[in-house]
Amino acid sequence: MPKFWKLKEKIPQEIEENIVSFLSMNPHPASPLSKNNLSQRAGHLLPEGEGNLELLAQLLYNRGLIHRDQIDEFLNPRYEKLHDPFLFHDMQKAVERIWQAIDRGEKICIYGDYDADAVAANAVLKQTFRYLGQEVESYIPDRFSEGYGVNLEALEKIANSGIKMIITVDCGTNSLDAAEFCKANNIDLIITDHHEIIGASPQAYALINPKNPDDNYPYSEITGVGVAFKLACGILSNHQKVSARLSSRNPFDLAQGIRDPEMSSDLDSGHSANPAIDRNSGMTYKGGYEKWLLDLVAIGTVADCHSLLGENRILVKYGLKVLAKTRWTGLRALIKTAALDFNQKPPDTYTLGFVIAPRLNAAGRLEHANIALDLLMESKIDLAEEKALRLQAINQHRQQLTQVVLSEAKEKIITIQDRKVLVMVGEGWPKGVMGLVAGRLAEEYYKPVIVLERTAELCTGSARTAGEFNLIEALKFSSEHLVKFGGHKQAAGLSLQINKFELFYQKILEHAQTNIGENQQKVLELEAELNASQLSIVNCQLLNLLEPYGVHNVRPRFLVPNVKILSQRQVGSQSQHLQLQIKVGEKILPAIAFNFKPIEQSEVDIACELIEDGWNGRNEVKLKIVDVKKLI
Repeated sequence: MPKFWKLKEKIPQEIEENIVSFLSMNPHPASPLSKNNLSQRAGHLLPEGEGNLELLAQLLYNRGLIHRDQIDEFLNPRYEKLHDPFLFHDMQKAVERIWQAIDRGEKICIYGDYDADAVAANAVLKQTFRYLGQEVESYIPDRFSEGYGVNLEALEKIANSGIKMIITVDCGTNSLDAAEFCKANNIDLIITDHHEIIGASPQAYALINPKNPDDNYPYSEITGVGVAFKLACGILSNHQKVSARLSSRNPFDLAQGIRDPEMSSDLDSGHSANPAIDRNSGMTYKGGYEKWLLDLVAIGTVADCHSLLGENRILVKYGLKVLAKTRWTGLRALIKTAALDFNQKPPDTYTLGFVIAPRLNAAGRLEHANIALDLLMESKIDLAEEKALRLQAINQHRQQLTQVVLSEAKEKIITIQDRKVLVMVGEGWPKGVMGLVAGRLAEEYYKPVIVLERTAELCTGSARTAGEFNLIEALKFSSEHLVKFGGHKQAAGLSLQINKFELFYQKILEHAQTNIGENQQKVLELEAELNASQLSIVNCQLLNLLEPYGVHNVRPRFLVPNVKILSQRQVGSQSQHLQLQIKVGEKILPAIAFNFKPIEQSEVDIACELIEDGWNGRNEVKLKIVDVKKLI
C-alpha cells in the first residue's frame, strides 16, 4: 500500500537551545552528555560530528520530551525509579496471604495464559517461589480445547487436587464465574493481570491490575509479566521472612548467580551493591534477587507490544543487561539454539521481539505452552538443550503454517478489500497462527483485520487493528452477536456462533463507518530531514541513546532528499533485497533495502534508518531504505 510521508515539525529554536544547553551541561558525572562524550551509556565514546546535539534535541522533542526532568528520565532510566509495588490497592493483602500459604505449606497454583507474556510471567513467579524453597504448580489452558482465560473445568481439576490458592498471570480480570467458583470452594484467587475490565470486576481475594479503575497504580501500560514481577517484588520485600526461608537451604545453591559485581553496578545505577545474601550474618537476605528476573520481564513486555516509555522502559533497559548474563539454564539453551552471541552483539528489543518471543509463543500456537515454560524452568543443561531444539522445530513449523494461511486469507480478501474492516473465515486454519496472520494483513492493507477459523458450531480467532481504531470498543458495539471476547484496543480474541457471522460483520462495519475516515492512508512518520554532513557515524551512534526501541519509541526514520542511485543489485536467497550505492551531495554511501524491487528512477527521495556497518572491521554509516519517492 502507498505510504503518506509525514515529516515531523521542526523543533522551535528556543526549545532546541534549551535542550542543547541542558545536554551540554554534563549533569551526570557518571555518564556525561557533553559533545566530546555523548554516549557513555552506549558503551563507547562518540567522535565529533556535525549536528549531533541538535539532532538529539529534535528526536527528544518529537517524543514530547522538552523538560529537563523528562529528558533525564528518558536518557538515564534508573532502576530505583520503578514504582512501589504496594501502590497496587490489593498488593499488601495478596503478599500477606501468600506468605501465610508459604508458612503453612499450602499448595499453590499459578494459572497463566499461553502467550510469551503469560509464560514469562508464570516463570517469574515460579522462579521466585523456587528461590524460597516452595515448589508450586502451574496450569496453562490448551489453546485448542480450552481457549483463553480461566475456565471452570480447569478450576475443578485444580480444586480436586487440594489447592487452596490460585494466582493468575496475564488473565482473570473478566473471569467473573471463576471468581465465584473459587469463593464457593474456599479457594483464595489472586488475580494479576493487565487487560481491560469489561463490565463488573471479579470478586476475587485480590485483584492486581493497573487498569482497575479502583486502583491507585500510576502506570497503566505495564504488561502481564510486569504485574507478576511487581508481585514477586512484594513477596521478596519481607526480608525477615525471606531470610528465614533461605536459612534452611544450601548456601552454595543460593549463592549461584544471585549477584555479580559487574551486573550489580549496572543495575544499581552506580550505587554500591549489597549481595542478596550477607554471608557474615548467616542467611540474612539483603535484597536484589528480583533483578535476575528482569530478563524474563523484558521478553514478555516486548512480546506483548506495549509502550516502551515510562516504567516499561526501565524494565526493558535493565532486562536487556540481565539477559546478556542470564542465570536461567533454559534461556541460555534457547539463546544458543538461536545462534545468538551476545559477546559479538548485545541483545536489543529485536532480539526479544523477533528471535526469543516467537520461539516461546510457538509452543502454545501449535502444541502446548507448557513446552516453553518447562524450558524456562529447566536447570539441567542437557535437558534444556533438548527442549530448546524441540521449541526451534515447532517454531519452524509455525512459520510454514503462517505462510499457508496468509496466502489463503489473501485470496478471500479479494472480494472484500474495499470494506473498512476485513473479516474472513477459513476451515482448517490453525488457531495458533490467527493472530500472526491478522497482524500481517493489518500491516499490509492498513485496515483492522479479523481472522477466524470455522468449526462445527463456532468461529474463533483473532483481531488486529490499524491506525487508531479501537478493537475493544468495536467488539463491545458488536457484543450481542459474540459468545465472548477480550484483549486490548490493538489486539483481541473473539468467538461467535457460525449463524451470527453476517450479523456480526455488519455490526462491525457499522461501527467502522463512524470511526474510520475515508481513504485512510498508511502514514510513514519521518523524524527529521538529513543533509549529507549529517549522515555520519557520530549521528548513527547517537541513536543508541534512545534505545530500547519499541512502541511509542520507534527507531527513528529520516527523510534524505535528492539521492542519486549509483548502482543497485539484487541479493538474498530469492533475490528479494537490494544492495545499493548512493550519492547524497558529494558523499557516497552504501545502502540496503529489504524486500524491495529494483528502483527505476536514478534520482529519488528516500525514507531511511541509519545503521552502523561494522562488517569486515569497517566502522561506517549505512542507510536502511524503507521507502522511496521519485522526485517531482
